[in-house]
Amino acid sequence: MNKMKTLCLTVPALLVAGSASAANVYDKDGTKLDVYGRATGLYYGTSNDELSGDQSYFRLGMKGETAINSELSGIGQAEYNLPTSGSNNDELRLGYAGMRHATFGQLTYGRQDGLFSMVNDYTDVLPEFGGDGLGKNTEVFGTGRTNGLFKYAYTNNGVTLGLQFTGKNTPQNDDSAKWMLGSDEGYAVGLSYDAPMGLSMAAVYNRAGKTADQKQQATFGGQDDAQLTGLGLRYSANNLYAAATVSEGRDHYFINNGYAHKNRGYEAVVQYTIADKFTPGLAYIRSDVKDSSQNIDDTANEYVSVNVTYKFNDSFQSYVDYRINLLNDNSFTASNGINTDDIVAVGLRYDF
Repeated sequence: MNKMKTLCLTVPALLVAGSASAANVYDKDGTKLDVYGRATGLYYGTSNDELSGDQSYFRLGMKGETAINSELSGIGQAEYNLPTSGSNNDELRLGYAGMRHATFGQLTYGRQDGLFSMVNDYTDVLPEFGGDGLGKNTEVFGTGRTNGLFKYAYTNNGVTLGLQFTGKNTPQNDDSAKWMLGSDEGYAVGLSYDAPMGLSMAAVYNRAGKTADQKQQATFGGQDDAQLTGLGLRYSANNLYAAATVSEGRDHYFINNGYAHKNRGYEAVVQYTIADKFTPGLAYIRSDVKDSSQNIDDTANEYVSVNVTYKFNDSFQSYVDYRINLLNDNSFTASNGINTDDIVAVGLRYDF
């Protein structure tokens, strides 16, 4: 296989997520199937009664590939998450299929993570918290895990180009109270570069229309398309990981029963791994929203994460993630149901 083919086959680590310890259960005649999962025992300690207590969950996934010819393969992945605290929040996280070509990249369609992950994943590396500062979220205008996403990715010499078409979609476990989720049709485009010395950079632009319910029920910002732009920079070498990401949105961030005309997000993370087992980390997360027509100029999310992870082996780890909330109780946080209390997350995780 020539150099270009090798590069293109590495493309979609960003598109095909899974556990590094996945078990191969079938591999014959060019067809293979891997099963992977995660069992997490997780406890939140906080003075917020709605969040305090058991947050444990179980996750199971399968991913497969079948060779069509020497250069073309069919691929698919499904992943399900079940919280032990009840099935109301269970989720089919992933469910998609596609084709991968050794030279021309990969096409996938179905429920999958939005292209905005090209930036968001740089700083979404904390053991429990993080990844919630830029505006990406599940079923929010195609930025996070969403039904009906069509994605293309191509990589060559460290440069990855990503394209996404977002089909009209509604959220899982749909009910009238979730009208702010889902979207009309939209698109995204992303570009990243991984340099040989451990430095990477990425940029993504995402845009999607509002649904009929969003246009009707939002008290402001419901008529305009949601837009979100993200930029990221990271360094990973010599046991050090450092990354920073920023975002700016228009009519994207849901607040005060409407969509703020402007939002900005910031995330910064630094981690250092000692002896391949012990990883302390520090992170800062912030989301600002502004809409002069609604007299909104507030911070909707701001905290520092102090965390540490200990890996017993490649399959089992323990962690503590202390979320130090920097928000104060006021009329804005109260009216929007925003948590202002600190949270200490203590977890044990087994990956298979």
